[in-house]
Amino acid sequence: MATTQDLYHPQHINSANNPLWMDGLRVLLGLFLFFKGLLFLEHTTDVFYIFSSSQDILSAGKAHMLTSVVHIVGGLMIAFGFLTRLALLCQFPILIGALLIVNPQRGVNLHNYELALSVIVIGLLLFFMIVGPGRYSVDNKILRPKQSESEDDQQV
Repeated sequence: MATTQDLYHPQHINSANNPLWMDGLRVLLGLFLFFKGLLFLEHTTDVFYIFSSSQDILSAGKAHMLTSVVHIVGGLMIAFGFLTRLALLCQFPILIGALLIVNPQRGVNLHNYELALSVIVIGLLLFFMIVGPGRYSVDNKILRPKQSESEDDQQV
């Protein structure tokens, strides 16, 4: 009888069941992206030079500001767990651009730590796209619909 009830009322598995270390890793990833965005603003000439080598001057300035803003706002959203999957999705074009444009200019070798860092960050973005924001996130605490007590009683 329990198996037929499980077929009709399956348990919902969500990211609230994730271990605590995943939340810590998500917060660290968000803070890393936030500080990377601040570094883009601080080193405007270097980033502007890299963008202007492959684009015209007007779109290079827009791309520089867009990259910085997406990293800053998206990093904070990831750290707090607010619309996490949307924020993660917005980071992908920037990091794929870093892998395809910026890192090959520096050479693909063991001393190019930015290349390894970009690959690790893309891996973490994919990981959190799959597993979700976690237990201690705005998505889980506020945006996730709460189960009513009657639904909990029916599952018992």
